[in-house]
Amino acid sequence: MNENNCLGQIEKIFQTGEVSDNEGKMHQLGSNIDRKEGEFLFDIIQRHGCSKTLEVGCAMGISSLFICAALQGNAFASHTIIDPMQTSDWSSIGVTQLDEAGVTCYRLVEEPSEYALPRLAEKGEKFDFCFIDGWHTFDHTLIDFFYIDRLLDTGGIVAIDDITFPGIRKLMRYLLNYPNYRLLGNVECDSRRGVIGHLYDGIVGAFRPLSKLFPVKMRYRIFSDNIIRPEKTLGLNASMIALQKTGPDARRWDWYVDF
Repeated sequence: MNENNCLGQIEKIFQTGEVSDNEGKMHQLGSNIDRKEGEFLFDIIQRHGCSKTLEVGCAMGISSLFICAALQGNAFASHTIIDPMQTSDWSSIGVTQLDEAGVTCYRLVEEPSEYALPRLAEKGEKFDFCFIDGWHTFDHTLIDFFYIDRLLDTGGIVAIDDITFPGIRKLMRYLLNYPNYRLLGNVECDSRRGVIGHLYDGIVGAFRPLSKLFPVKMRYRIFSDNIIRPEKTLGLNASMIALQKTGPDARRWDWYVDF
C-alpha cells in the first residue's frame, strides 16, 4: 500500500468534489469528514504508531482513505470497516475509493455495529485506534464506545466525530469522566463569533466564580451547565475528539459521575 496513492485519491476528491461508485457513476461528495479532521486522524495514527485500526461508518470513504494513508509502510497494518449500509445505501462508494487507491489491507463488515463490535470483542480482537462515526444518537454512540473500550488495550485511542451534535456532545461530557481515559486532542471549531461571542464569554466569566459559592448539587440547579463546565475548558468546542485509554476499567459496580 502506498501512502501517496491514498493522499492522491484524497486530493483528487477534494479538488473535484466528486466520488465514483462501484459501477463508475459519479456522485457529489457529502457526508464526509473535512480535510482538517482527516489530517487529525492521520497525525494521531502515525504519531502513535498504530497498525490495527477500526472505524464505524464509512460512507464515501474519506476517513478510510486518511486512516489507510497513515498506515502506509506498515507490514502488519489492517483496517476494519463496519458499515451496514455501504452497499445498500452508499453504492460501495467508500470501499471503491480504497480500491482505486490500491488499498488491500482493509476488510468490510456489513452489519450494524451493535452486533459486529461485541462479536469482535468475543473473538478477542484488539485494535490500536478506533474511529466512531456511525449512527449519531447518544445511546447508539455510547454502545459503540462501550464495546470499543473492550477492543482497546491500554494506550489505545478512540476518536469520535460530530461533537457538534447535541447528543454526541452530551455523551462526551459523560465519557470525559471515565477515570481510565484522557483527552488526547481535538479539532476545534469556533461556534461563537464577533461581538456576541465576546459578550457571551464576558457573561460566563462573570458568573463562573459566583457559582462556586454554592454546594455542588445546588450549583447545578441554579446555574447552567455551560457556565459550570464551559465547552472550551472541557475541549468540547470541537468537531472531533480523541481519547486515549490509560489503563483497565477499575470503576466500582455503582460508579457514577454527574455530567
